[in-house]
Amino acid sequence: MPLTSITDTRRLIHLEFPTIQESTKTRLFFEHELRKHLFAPTIVLTEFIEGAGTKIDKEAAKNRLRALKEKGLEIVELGEKQALIAGELLLTHHNVPITDALVASYVKSGDAEYVLTDDPHYKMLNVKTKWIT
Repeated sequence: MPLTSITDTRRLIHLEFPTIQESTKTRLFFEHELRKHLFAPTIVLTEFIEGAGTKIDKEAAKNRLRALKEKGLEIVELGEKQALIAGELLLTHHNVPITDALVASYVKSGDAEYVLTDDPHYKMLNVKTKWIT
C-alpha cells in the first residue's frame, strides 16, 4: 500500500495531547488519517519521547507510541534517499530544523502525499500539508 501521509513530531504530540475543546475533532481527524495510512519516520519517535516524556514519563510515552502503532501508525526507517533530499533542502533553507527537512523529504520523493502539520517550515520547503479545519 502506498504511504499517504506523514506526521511531524509537533503534530503527533498535539494529536496525543489535544486541548479539551479540540479532543473530539482531533481524534476523528487523526483516526481518519490512520485509516488512510499515516506513517512517521524514526526521527519522529525520538522527538516524541523527548516531548511527550516531559508531559508524562518515558514509559508512558513509549506506551502511547505502541498504542498508535496498534491503531495503524506505521514507523519507517530513515534511508539514504531521505537523508540526501533533506540535505539538499537544508542547503537553501538554513533556518529549517533537520527533522522537518527529513520529514519533508518523504513528500519531495513521492513517498507521501502530504505532511500532517500546520508547521510553517513545510510551507517554506514548498511541501503540501494538511491540518484540522
